[in-house]
Order: sequence, then structure tokens, then C-alpha cells
Amino acid sequence: MDQEKKKYSPMMKFSLLAVSLVLASSLSVSAEVPQWQRAFPGHSYSSIELIATMPALAVIIFLLASSWIAKKIGPKRTVIFGLLVSGIAGVIPIFVTNYYVMLISRFAFGIGLGLLNGLAVSLIGTFFKGKEKNQLMGVRSGFEMLGNAISAYVAGALLVDFGWHSAFLIYTLAFPVAILFFFFVPNPPQEEHYQAERKNQYFPKVNTDVLFWTILLAVYQITYVGATVRIAEFIEGTGIGSTQQSAVVISIAPIFGLVGGIIFSVALMRLKKYLLPVGIIASGICQLWIGLSHSFFSAALGFFLVTFLDAVVVSYILNIATEISSKGTLNLTTSILLIGSNCGIFLAPIALGGIDSVFSSNKPALTFVVCGIILLAMGAVGLWDIKIFRRKIFK
Repeated sequence: MDQEKKKYSPMMKFSLLAVSLVLASSLSVSAEVPQWQRAFPGHSYSSIELIATMPALAVIIFLLASSWIAKKIGPKRTVIFGLLVSGIAGVIPIFVTNYYVMLISRFAFGIGLGLLNGLAVSLIGTFFKGKEKNQLMGVRSGFEMLGNAISAYVAGALLVDFGWHSAFLIYTLAFPVAILFFFFVPNPPQEEHYQAERKNQYFPKVNTDVLFWTILLAVYQITYVGATVRIAEFIEGTGIGSTQQSAVVISIAPIFGLVGGIIFSVALMRLKKYLLPVGIIASGICQLWIGLSHSFFSAALGFFLVTFLDAVVVSYILNIATEISSKGTLNLTTSILLIGSNCGIFLAPIALGGIDSVFSSNKPALTFVVCGIILLAMGAVGLWDIKIFRRKIFK
């Protein structure tokens, strides 16, 4: 009994959830995109945006590798190693002003995130079950947003006061989180799904539903990241706000995501199967709201709501991993879903550049309008599936 209390103590839960404080910090430097464009004038705007999203490429590659590494050295050591890699690689741009060195360091930062990303989610399903798991899964998304809020606020303050190089000091957050995880999170129990994964580590059978949810999450993340990386340009380019104001918006927005993560379990109990399509439709409306805004307050409020809804939608999709995963593939299913999420993050600048090319326009308002229409269509399909086809696809 003492061991069980120690495993599930509040400090253990906090230390486990604290890993998610680091996961979303890669996009917290998005407010620096206009500054990077001035620092690297020989590169296109979409290539500058890749600095912000480059970690997602490494995460895509190393998410699956993390499962293999965790089998060799253990999940706890894998998480700690990932945190240390992220912290060391994350601060390299403080000392360089070279586009390609920054891309490489950002990729290395993403390697660390990839090593711990899947485990940060699947370990919740390993240690906790039922209602407590649902609550902690929502709080985990909230912790991501909280980490983003802290990182974005500090990065924005450092940007204004000391320039964009100093903003990368935020990634030292990984070091105290690694210390907490080392002292308070035990090695996970050798449960059935771990044993089954070892037996099927070469040819695991993954439920075909996983592909659908992975693609859905990827497309949704493209729209969310598009809003995140273009909001500063929208505010400054339309003349409704300054660099300082856009930095404040980006730093405050994750607080709304934290609230979204906290209320996720309650919203799931009330709306149940309707939560996902309703959340997607609401996000689409908010994207259109931003694109049609003519004031700083209106654009900021729209972005706050988009961030709030992102925590709800992503929590919903990740939470059903236990339902759509075949026996013994929970870690793999979680990793595949997160690969989809990070594919969306990495491909966002490419998709945004494609939108600009198709419409022969580089106005940031266009991004929000197009993404809003896409989300409305996705949500409508979800409602149609639930009402007409009785949830043949959506769960």
C-alpha cells in the first residue's frame, strides 16, 4: 500500500505531467518569425517558418524509435535522455546567427522531443485507468498549453528586451523537468501491453482505424499551427497591432488551452460523441472570425478560442488511443497518432505556402479563411457520420 501511494502521489502525477510542459514549447518562439525574416533576408517566408516547425520533422522520425529505445533502456531513462537532449540542443541558437545551423539545432531539439513525446502520453494510460486517466489526459494537454504559455511569455519578454537570440533560453526548462522525473516517477509496471509489445515488436498488428485518426489529427494540426505561425504576421501586417502586442497574444493564448485541457473530461461527459465534430466546427468559425477581424481585440479573442479548442480536440483524439489500439499496441498506436500530429505541424508552412500560391496572395487573412472553411467541412462530415451513418468512422 505504501508503494502504491508513493507511485500515485500528487508529486508523481505532477512530475509525469510536467514532461508535457516541454513538448509544446517548440512553437513558443513563433513570435520571432518576423525577426528571423529580417535576420535572414535571403530566405523566403515559408523557409523562415520552417525554423519554428523543424522540430516536428525530428519528432516524426524519432517517435517510433523511442518505443524501441524504451524497450532497451526503459521508459524512464528514455524520457530523461530526451529531456536532456532537448535542453542542450534548444539553447544553441542563443550563440549563432546562421540559418542552417539553426535548422540543425532545431532538428536536434526535435530528436529529444521525439524520444519523450509518445511516452508522455502512453505512460498516463499505463499508470492510470478509467475516469482518472481521462482527467489526467485532459490535464496533460493543459500542461502542454501551460508550458507553451510560460515559454511564449518568457520568449516574448526576452525578444522585446534583449533580442530574438535570448528567447531560446526558455528551453532550459527541460533540465528541472528531467530532475523532477528522475526523483518522483517510478519505472512503469510490466503490464500486459508492454509484454505483448515485446512479443510483437517486429510485426505488430495495428488497428486500421488508427490511419483515419492519424490523418484527421494531421489535417487539424495544420490548421492550428497555421493560425499560430501567422497570427503575428496578421496583427502586424494589417496594422491592428505591434510586435509587442502579437507577442503578448501568443504568450497568453496557451492559458486558454490550459483551461480547455482541464475541462476536457467534463465536456466529454456532457457532449460525448458530439464533442469532436462540435469542437472542429467551432474552431473553423473562430478561424474565419480571425480572418475577417479588423481590430486587435477581435483577432486576439479569436486566436484565444482557437487555442482553447485545440486542447479539447487533440485531447479527444489521443484519449481514444486505448479504444482503437489492437491488443498490445497502445504505445505504438499513441506514437502513430503523435506522428500524424507532428506531420501536420511540420507540413503547416508548406501547406500555407501552397494556399498562397493557389490564390496568388500572401495576405495572412487568407490563411485563416481557408483553414476555417476546411474545418467547417470536417466538422460537418463528423456530424453527418454520427447522425446518418451511426458512427461508422467517428467514435
